Amino acid sequence: MGQEHRRARRFNVSVAVTLILRDTKHRLNLADPVSGELVDISLYGARLSVSHIRIGSYHLFYACNDDPDKEIHLEVIDREEGDRLVIPAHPVWFDHILTSPGRHFELGLEFLSPPEDPNIARLHAFLAVQPPLENGWLKRLFRLG
Repeated sequence: MGQEHRRARRFNVSVAVTLILRDTKHRLNLADPVSGELVDISLYGARLSVSHIRIGSYHLFYACNDDPDKEIHLEVIDREEGDRLVIPAHPVWFDHILTSPGRHFELGLEFLSPPEDPNIARLHAFLAVQPPLENGWLKRLFRLG
């Protein structure tokens, strides 16, 4: 198997998120939101854990890959500040984790916004103040602390 070549280093996080399947052409939410957990993140994308990948008649991965007008909005709520942060993304892979007790799905998303986009910076700033998983790595990475 080949070695992975990533554009940016990924870091472990654990934050509740909501995924919303959107039709950007018609400006519509296509299905009920899906709750998930942000598992790791980089400047260009993220890996999430979700309990199911089908919502209504849509499959989160295939709906977006079959129609360029569909995208996933990754929503993070900062409950302390009352802010809602939404990052548009496109799924690049998914896997059904059958060995875990919850038999969840993992979904890889590529952010549609560039790393210098203000919303990407806000997302990383929000994550930097969350309880650390790796001893403050995010603050050092983004020079926020």
